[in-house]
Amino acid sequence: MTSPTVTTALDGVVATTTSNEVYVGDYKRVAILFRRADNAGGTSTFTVKAGLAELASTDPTMTSYAMLIDNVANANTETDLTHTASHAIADANGDVFVWLDPKCPVTHVSVTVTETADGTHSAYIIGWED
Repeated sequence: MTSPTVTTALDGVVATTTSNEVYVGDYKRVAILFRRADNAGGTSTFTVKAGLAELASTDPTMTSYAMLIDNVANANTETDLTHTASHAIADANGDVFVWLDPKCPVTHVSVTVTETADGTHSAYIIGWED
């Protein structure tokens, strides 16, 4: 297995912000780490948009991506993974992993954080080529 490639989409932003589009078309697996730090209250919600384009340099049309695999435990009766369109972090400091569903491949992603109070927010795209 190759080492993952980490791309910073959001780097310690302190207001509602949308990242640039990040090319993920070369990866077989993609995780996103959402991070919230240095805050006193409120909730920050991270959402992802995705798009398809033939080339890495192409600017695709981006649309909401509701196929994020959430890092939550399924009940014993569940056979499918839990999918979501967003993840809210209410903790004073917290990290959350989500994964892009490999059954629904995309070539580009962007991350938006919507801040309701304060804090710094980061998002990291982590991709594996094998």
